[in-house]
Amino acid sequence: MGTWKRALFWIAYVVSGICFVLTILAFIVGFFHHMHDTGGIKSVIKILETPITGFIQLTNGFIQKSVMEVVLLSIVSYVLPTFFCIATHYIRKNHRQAFEEEE
Repeated sequence: MGTWKRALFWIAYVVSGICFVLTILAFIVGFFHHMHDTGGIKSVIKILETPITGFIQLTNGFIQKSVMEVVLLSIVSYVLPTFFCIATHYIRKNHRQAFEEEE
């Protein structure tokens, strides 16, 4: 059973890592698109929306702005990258502890 949990964790970790990279790229693209907007907080909100709105635009209307699709895009754009960061922290922490125990 432990092998299945590890395999599932690493699959989720790799998928969330890919989502993390795509989200960072979407933030960079959003920053360049809205960098000259003078809306203040509205510009920041537009940049934060970019991972969702950009993906909707990439699908050429295949994905609409329905509630379920926006929820799924939010999970892919924000929850999975957050999982990646937290999991990376704990992997590093466990690796450091294992390294210190060897010495």
